[in-house]
Amino acid sequence: MKNSIRILQVVAIIHIVAGLALPFIAQIEWIGEGLVNLVFTDLTLTSAVYKKALYIIALFGPTIASWGILLWLLVQSYCAQPTKQKWLGINLAILVWFIGDTLFSMINGIHQALVLNGLVMLSLLISLWKIRRLMISVKS
Repeated sequence: MKNSIRILQVVAIIHIVAGLALPFIAQIEWIGEGLVNLVFTDLTLTSAVYKKALYIIALFGPTIASWGILLWLLVQSYCAQPTKQKWLGINLAILVWFIGDTLFSMINGIHQALVLNGLVMLSLLISLWKIRRLMISVKS
């Protein structure tokens, strides 16, 4: 179980660190350019549109960080005091992210999101399932 908790904690920490860093590292020219090109593949952007795109990408950083903090807190809370509501809440949050992000990405031609998001979703859900099984056995 400790490995399963660690996986979720690592995912949370990566989101927190990356999210806090994104607004700053996006300002580094070659990183910002790479991020814009990654998000806006096959498009030629004017200078003004490029700057707005970079701003939107950088602005997304705090959202990523806050998701990491919420994941950390919810997992810690569930492990300390497991309830069905917390279990369902964590799973629902993961499924809402997976379905929304994957569909929207694929509609916009970013088909790699299916594989990447699928792997992340599976690693999260498998870890959560292992934690839940242990919590049920501890309660019994």
